[in-house]
Amino acid sequence: MFKQREPSIDALRAFALFGILVVNLPFFAITYGFAGGAWQDATPLWANAIAAGVIQGLFESKFILIFSALFGFAAFQQFQRYGLSFYIRRLVVLALFGVVNLTLLFEADILLPYAVIGLLLVFVRNHSVRSLLTYAIGLWAWAVIGNALFGVNMTVNPVPYVAPDIPVSEVLASGSFVDVMAIRLDSWSGFQLYCLWSNYLLVAAAMCGGLAAARYCDALGFDLLIVRLRLIASFAVIPAILGSVVYGVLAALPASAEPERFFMMTLILRPLFAVPLSLVLVSVAMGGFMSRSCICLTSFIAPAGRMSLTIYLGMSLIMGFVFFGYGAGLHNQVSLIDCLWISLMMYLGWVVFAQVWFRVASRGPLEWILALLTRPGSRRIEVSVSSS
Repeated sequence: MFKQREPSIDALRAFALFGILVVNLPFFAITYGFAGGAWQDATPLWANAIAAGVIQGLFESKFILIFSALFGFAAFQQFQRYGLSFYIRRLVVLALFGVVNLTLLFEADILLPYAVIGLLLVFVRNHSVRSLLTYAIGLWAWAVIGNALFGVNMTVNPVPYVAPDIPVSEVLASGSFVDVMAIRLDSWSGFQLYCLWSNYLLVAAAMCGGLAAARYCDALGFDLLIVRLRLIASFAVIPAILGSVVYGVLAALPASAEPERFFMMTLILRPLFAVPLSLVLVSVAMGGFMSRSCICLTSFIAPAGRMSLTIYLGMSLIMGFVFFGYGAGLHNQVSLIDCLWISLMMYLGWVVFAQVWFRVASRGPLEWILALLTRPGSRRIEVSVSSS
């Protein structure tokens, strides 16, 4: 599609990594992250409630959708340049990385689900832009309904809580690597069951949307794609922000406010407004990354987008050693407010690392392994599309 890498796309991928880090880090730092109640033990409660609202309202589910859309966008280029067999091999290798991640690093891994959901694109890769957008909207609606049905099922058939012999927080803070891994694997199945109701449907919707965007770009040019995206975002911005703020406020209510009263509402609001806010974020970010006034920012973070696999897994590796018992054991010793600035500092560290790395290498460490195992070789076909 492009004769060379598009810096704004790499910068957008790096931007998505920051949002993913903001969402993931609390689950390493605090028992059950912002979804649990342990964060409410920190003071002042009001400040941490605001932090929880910001994370859930503005970050949760939004940046993973941006990442998923970029996966679909890149899939089109892989189909065009290297063929179907290369894409399948790439999914297999990503699945292997995902198994390593969920087993050793983080149970909320996205690489294995990406590999499975990515198979959907094989069957729709030649479909029209209109059809792909129809699939995306349908999957989005299905995700909203699915999350609501999940809430109904939880209400009608509640799962009794059985307290473990040793509190989870104690194991995460002081347990060995094997102990923490056991907790992680025990949490994985429950997390996957929830994701099947909604999260993975949203991911599939975003992948179809990204593939549609790539096909549109291939036909009409990258600049026209950005213009169309801005038009859509201009209609979505107000409801997206209002809906996400309402969700963030309701989802972050402390226990004293009886947040269970709004359980069903939050389940519907999250997937309903995650998609439009993601579109708005992409529109704003791309507008900045493509402008001359932000060329320094784009150049600064774009290398991180070129090694997104390395950074994604590296973030989990570092956070495990910082917060779990087999490392520094700082679990439950930081607040949600702390998580925000720690996320920013860690992200900037990765951005600087990427800058330094690409001075001596052409690929990230894990990207090099991925390329070695998938071997596009001489089958590469250059497909270029001029901007309009």
